[in-house]
Amino acid sequence: MAEPASIWIARVRPWLGTLVEIRVASTDAVGALAAIDAAFARIAALHHRLSFHAADSELAHLNREAARRAVRVHPDTATVLRAALCIAADSQGAFDPTIAARLVERGALPAPDASPADASASWQDVRIDAADRVLFRRPLWLDLGGIAKGHAVDCAVATLRERGIAQGIVNAGGDLRVFGHAAEVIHLRGTAADTGAPALELADGAVATSSAQDHPPRDEPLARSAVHLHGRRRRRVPPGRTVAVLAARCMIADALTKVLMADPIAGRLLLPRYAASACIHDRDGGWRLIEGHA
Repeated sequence: MAEPASIWIARVRPWLGTLVEIRVASTDAVGALAAIDAAFARIAALHHRLSFHAADSELAHLNREAARRAVRVHPDTATVLRAALCIAADSQGAFDPTIAARLVERGALPAPDASPADASASWQDVRIDAADRVLFRRPLWLDLGGIAKGHAVDCAVATLRERGIAQGIVNAGGDLRVFGHAAEVIHLRGTAADTGAPALELADGAVATSSAQDHPPRDEPLARSAVHLHGRRRRRVPPGRTVAVLAARCMIADALTKVLMADPIAGRLLLPRYAASACIHDRDGGWRLIEGHA
């Protein structure tokens, strides 16, 4: 007797500031739906823990307290923070998770209920020890939004696999991860007028994309569109640039997009270290593929 054929089952929910879609292939619809629910529960927990916007999140507690005393954090928070600090060091600050104060100034983030951030603070002022205790050497505001979203995608994939799902896709806006033997075709787009965008075939891997708008929407102030800043220089990245990074984990892919957006030369040097590759689209230069695999 032939084995029953797998069917694709999908669900979409609003988390992480975007719509998150989970699609899985399974012969057991009931089991697949239970696995999807478990993956969404994992995402929800991470969203509440690492949200910059929520006053009761663990991240908000860090921003209020860590400049005064060491604060022990959840292992998920520690994982994301260690990855952020590692890439900040590797990129010499082109990626910096402490730029939240500048984003608040530009209207891209809401002002937190915390002491004012020191304008000279950087990722080098953040300490985390082996017991997951975090201390700031001076007042600062962490924003782990993008890299936390990538980690949430990775955790959702891990949860699905733990529940016996062998093939699936988790798509959280610009962060996407495919697992299983079948490949997914990912279509990139640089601008609305871009007709030469490449299509990527992705299997058992992640892709993250970031874009800097040429112009903000008519009903949106310029400050709110300038959400991509060079971490060290605290300046807006060139408008019209789009970056897509392919890596094994979505968390790493997301962080590397921010490096390449800010400093393509520094980002290119980092790609082999993380076994990643990238596509970059500039407003006037079209698409470029950067092979970074060692």
